[in-house]
Amino acid sequence: MISSISSSVSSLAPYAPIGRQPVGQESTELKSSSFKALEQSADTAASQNRRSPEYSLNQDAERDRVSGKPPKEQSEQEQKQQEREQKILAELATRDREVRAHEQAHAAVGGQYAGSPTYSFERGPDGVNYAVGGEVSIDTSPVPNDPEATLRKAQVIRAAASAPAEPSPQDRRVAAQAASLENEARAEIAAKGASELQQVAQTAEDEANARKAEAKKQAEQEDELRKEIRKEEDRQRAELDRSNQERAAILARSAQTTFDISRRLVEIGAVKSTPSVGNFINGNV
Repeated sequence: MISSISSSVSSLAPYAPIGRQPVGQESTELKSSSFKALEQSADTAASQNRRSPEYSLNQDAERDRVSGKPPKEQSEQEQKQQEREQKILAELATRDREVRAHEQAHAAVGGQYAGSPTYSFERGPDGVNYAVGGEVSIDTSPVPNDPEATLRKAQVIRAAASAPAEPSPQDRRVAAQAASLENEARAEIAAKGASELQQVAQTAEDEANARKAEAKKQAEQEDELRKEIRKEEDRQRAELDRSNQERAAILARSAQTTFDISRRLVEIGAVKSTPSVGNFINGNV
């Protein structure tokens, strides 16, 4: 949105030449008599005077003398006219300086966000245009997706609106609008910060949950491995028990065979007396 920081005629004391309404309040007929703005200050405006540098009121007096007017009457009228013109010119020059200083203050502080000053002019009795009003356009839109930049911009706008010594009502409205933009930017920054903190907290919580899940999974894997180990140990013990049982059975069968052989030898008279079980075979072996 583009708005204006304006030093309209209401921002400074309205200029009103003698016998005329203040600027901005004159009739349509008077307004239509304005001239195109000149781009120089009142200090150089005298160069635009339609009268020559050699002009003096004596020339008018001489002309009036030739025309037949009484000298005394001519002199009084000329003096009054000159006084009126000098007063008007002084007022216009003062107004011109105030207006230009006012708008230049806006433009200087507004920097990249402010446009160049534009002026409205009033032609003085010397034929020179004097600035009696002006404005500086300024961009008061927020910076998209960047509340920090918006905050900096709003601060510049508020400073530019308040830069002149006597801000106009329009200046104060723009300053209030910039202050509102500042508050919105700060709120957005705070919300953004809170969101980032919340995101950080959520990330930390997610990481903690992930670690817990990983630890749980690892514990389950370790428990499963222990079960496998116990199962393997049980199988090995069962194998060992079965092997021991088979070995004992083999030994028992071997002892029985030895006993049977010894008894048979006694029966056939191969030995004279019955040896202890297994002695004969063991001795021969």
